[in-house]
Amino acid sequence: MEKHSSDQSSIQSHLYSLFVPQDILNSFEITSIEEKDEDLFIYLLEKDSCLPDNDIDLVQNGYMNPIELNSFPIVGKRCFLRLTRRKWKPRGSDGSFSYKNTYDFALKGTKATKLFGSFLKEFGL
Repeated sequence: MEKHSSDQSSIQSHLYSLFVPQDILNSFEITSIEEKDEDLFIYLLEKDSCLPDNDIDLVQNGYMNPIELNSFPIVGKRCFLRLTRRKWKPRGSDGSFSYKNTYDFALKGTKATKLFGSFLKEFGL
């Protein structure tokens, strides 16, 4: 399917979405992008539609600490994806027990996306 963007904001959003694996974009949305010297940080927030348990009436209860994954460099800049997951609690509870989603985005034994980690391991890096 072809995608065509015409306004500046959607063009930029589309370009950066090309650097984030689709499996991450299925559950997270890009909220901001920050460039610092040699690094590019893409901040992602878990979509509020991604409830961890559909059998319980849950409400949002804050956020988990972000996790950071290395991804392929972009135009000579190291690329980091910072993913923030939501915490959930049963409606009406005090929130002492939180629910959260777990994801398998990193290659085992690395802090890199699966594709980037596989690339690095293939070359022994």
